[in-house]
Parts: sequence; C-alpha cells; structure tokens
Amino acid sequence: MKLTVIGENLKTAECTRGQSVLDALTKSGIYISAVCGGQGRCGKCKIRLIQGSCEPSPEDKRFFTEEELAEGFRLACTAYPAEDCTLRVLGANEEEFDVLTDIAEELPPVGEAADADILDETADIRDQTEEQYLIAVDVGTTTLALSLILLSPAEENDGRTDGKTGGKTDGYVVDTYTGINHQRAYGADVISRIRAYDEGKGQAMTASVRQDLLTGMETILKRTSVDRSRVRKVMIAGNTTMGHLLLGYDCHGLGQVPFTPVNLEPVTMPFEELFESDLLQAPVTVLPGFSAFVGGDIVSGLYCCKFYEAEKPSLFVDLGTNGEMAVGNKHRLLVTSTAAGPAFEGGNISQGMGSVAGAICGVEIRDGRAQVETVGDRPPVGICGTGVIEAAAALLQEELLDESGLLDEAYFEDGFVLAKKPDGQEITLTQKDIRELQLAKAAVRGGLETLLLRYGVTCRDLEHVYVAGGFGVHLNMEKAVAIGLFPAEILEKIRAVGNTSLAGAALYGQDPEAEEICREMIRRSHEVDLSTDREFQERYMDSMFFLEE
Repeated sequence: MKLTVIGENLKTAECTRGQSVLDALTKSGIYISAVCGGQGRCGKCKIRLIQGSCEPSPEDKRFFTEEELAEGFRLACTAYPAEDCTLRVLGANEEEFDVLTDIAEELPPVGEAADADILDETADIRDQTEEQYLIAVDVGTTTLALSLILLSPAEENDGRTDGKTGGKTDGYVVDTYTGINHQRAYGADVISRIRAYDEGKGQAMTASVRQDLLTGMETILKRTSVDRSRVRKVMIAGNTTMGHLLLGYDCHGLGQVPFTPVNLEPVTMPFEELFESDLLQAPVTVLPGFSAFVGGDIVSGLYCCKFYEAEKPSLFVDLGTNGEMAVGNKHRLLVTSTAAGPAFEGGNISQGMGSVAGAICGVEIRDGRAQVETVGDRPPVGICGTGVIEAAAALLQEELLDESGLLDEAYFEDGFVLAKKPDGQEITLTQKDIRELQLAKAAVRGGLETLLLRYGVTCRDLEHVYVAGGFGVHLNMEKAVAIGLFPAEILEKIRAVGNTSLAGAALYGQDPEAEEICREMIRRSHEVDLSTDREFQERYMDSMFFLEE
C-alpha cells in the first residue's frame, strides 16, 4: 500500500499489511515523534486520514472523541491501513526545538564568538595552521548540537593557553548547528531506545543518528564555506546509550541487570569508518563515560565545571529524559542516575511537548485564571517541562493543589485550563499530569538527597550546585524549590550552567591533557545504585509530596 503524507512537501511511503503507519513512515525516513516508542500510551503520534480507511484501535478511542474518530484522527503507532491512504501528521513542529548551546559566563570559555572581522583578521592563521578546526558535538537523547571552532597555532602545541586552569582559549566559535535527534521516533528516553534495540531496530537508530550528525556537519561547512580538509578533530559527548547507538554497539546489556556497557573507554576512529562517508578526513573521538546510565555527557560536564581542580565538594545535576548527578571534588566523586522519566521534556504529559515554538513555558495565576508565556512568544500549542513546574507552583500558591498532589475538586475531573490553542482547543493540566510530575521530581529529589548522604555531606557543605542542560537554564529555581524539586538550602548556590556537554567536548579537543584528566576523574569515582538503596526508596516516597523545606 502507498501512504501519501501531506505537508510542506508531499512525501510517500510504502506500507505492508500488518505494518503500522508509524513504522512505515519511520522506515521511509519520514519523521514522526513517538514519545512512548510506539506503545500506544502517550498519544503524541497523532495523524489524520484524509483519504483511505483504517479501523480505530482501542488506543485511538482513549485519545479521540467519537467526532474526531469519524473525521479520521488516529494514532500512527496503532493505525494499520487496509488500503492506500492520504494523511496529515499532526502536532508541533519539533524541528523548531529550542536547543541550548551556550554555557554560563563563569565557566571556562570555549572560545570567543567569531564575527566577520575576526575571521578576516585570522585568515593568515587559517592559511598557515596545520590543525585549524574542530567540531564539537553533543548527542542528546532529544536534540543535537554541533559547534565549529577555529583553532589558533597555540592549540597545536599545548591545547589551552594556560594548561589545566580552565583559562581562555585562543579558539573562536565560528558557527553552531542544532537539530532534533530523529531517534525520537523510537521513544523519548533511553529505556525506550534500548527496548527498540531489543526489537531489532538498532541498525535503523544507528543510521538515524549518524545521518543527523552528517547533516549538521554538512550544514555548518556549507554555511561557513570552510574547507572540509581543514577540520582536524571531531569530539563527541553523549550519554552511554547514545554513544552505543552511534558506534553500533550491542545495547542489550544496557537494558538488563547488571547493566553492562560494551565499552566506557574513549574511542578514537577514522571519520570514514564511523560515518561511512568521506565528508571529513578527521579522526572522531567519543568521550568516555562512568557507567551504563552516567555517560560521556556527564564526564564532559564535570570536566567543563573543573571538578578535577575543586577542593570543596560541589553538586552537578543534569535534568532531561533522565536525571544524572555527581557530587565531589578533585579527590573523590560519587555519581548516580535516577529514572526521572520524560516529564521534564513534556513526555507523559497529556498535552506535553518539548521546548518547541508555542510550548507554554511560564505560568502565573491571577484572579483564578492562568497567564502564560510560550517559547518564542508564539500562540500556545501545548506545554513543556518548565511550564508544568510553573503551573504546579502557581496552583500550590493559589491553594488549588494540596501538598499530596490532589487538585481542587473543581478541576479534578477535567484539569485546570491554562490556555487555548489557535483552533480553540483548551490546554489543560490534569490530575494525571500532576502525578507524572510528582514521580519525576521525587526521583530527582530522592536521588539528590541519597547521593549527598552517601558522600557524607549536607547541602550546607556544598560550594556550588551546577544545573546543566537547557531545562536548567529555563527553569525558575524558586518555583523548583516551591514544588520540592530542590531543597531550599541550595537555592543561593544553584548555577544554571547551560550545555556543558557541548562545551566540555570542545574544551576536551583543545587540551592534550583532557583525556588523562577525565580518566583520573573516572578512576576516583564510584556509582551509587539507587535501585537497591533502601535510603533512596524512603526519600523517594517522602519527596512525592509538594513540600518546600
């Protein structure tokens, strides 16, 4: 059968009997987000049939009204066409994801932003330098970010100009590219990706992320007119699952006890061998990781934040589709990962979405009505993770939500209306959404407290609390404390530090001592397994409540 997808451009896909629309589109290279990995639970892979027939599934009947079903609304993951179909993919345009690439000013700079005058002034350097550019890459579960960095002759000799102190480099950030990780078609989080691997979709996911990165690098080189022969290094940081899928490793061991990775060591290999492309002749280095669920993005972040120099203990927290944390200093590190789930990125929220244009990201309640802010100041189309937190904090403040997470009786059945979409459909925060938030924030708070306990310090002993990632930058920390995500004691110590995975990868490529520094951090680390920690179980349950302490 033939599927015709209506959009900015007509696209077609072949579909065999017994094959879902989601699977057919994905295999044809047509992207559609499937937060739950095609399990029929999230309701995010919505389509509308314009022509052709497809019987409604039980899952369809959970997410659509009888009128919508009659109009052809279906979930792509449970839609099995009986004939040729013409359809439209619904939902927000995830290609407009708001992807963070910057880092906080107090961190070691990757390099100055290069404008046209700087590039003109450095033309002689570029002509004379053997090693001129590196491309730094952050492979996130949801998004990708790449930076092209112009190196000066100093980097050929000693990396950064002042060795290990994290001082200013002589490099320049020439261009940055961001995009969606199209593996989201196989699920929003690493657990979904591992499940998809076990279902035989590993090669497809590997091909997907490699193509995404090739597209990013080709775009940067074309935009900047940089001679590709001048790119001498590609440095990649990402979590362990993303690294395994990129490298084509067996992911089966990541999904079952004792969660055994194929490799956590740094990997350097020819570009052509990894990407099966002659775009670059540069070696590619994938940064090392701590464990199955604390990967190279955290190593990169700790390196960027100079934990290897710190005398006093600090806390590092990276919140996304998983919650990774580390506490320690140059002498000792404890790391852990807590299964926060995808709620912080809009997953498992009834009208949730990532940080895309039109996603509600800020909420205030005045005179019983919500006042919202959206990403890009666009008309509201859904709600992202920061919006969920802000809405919960506002409901608590107005006493429309109690400490146990129970919505006021007036909103228990239908939820609290936040805004209306351009078509008039209401965007609501439901009781189920509140429960999803409670599960996510309890995992983070319980993990944080357990990690500090096992290290033997309290919040008062911490010098800094670094919150990494785009979620952290957009998060209102006072409201995060108000719902109990973070302890009030650390509020004054919290620093939203941005994309330390990308920045760390860039710095790693400019410092010849970086590999040994990171190896030493890993040697001095120990992972706390929260799944078997009784203290965590108790603190997790306590943290379910919305209590500001």
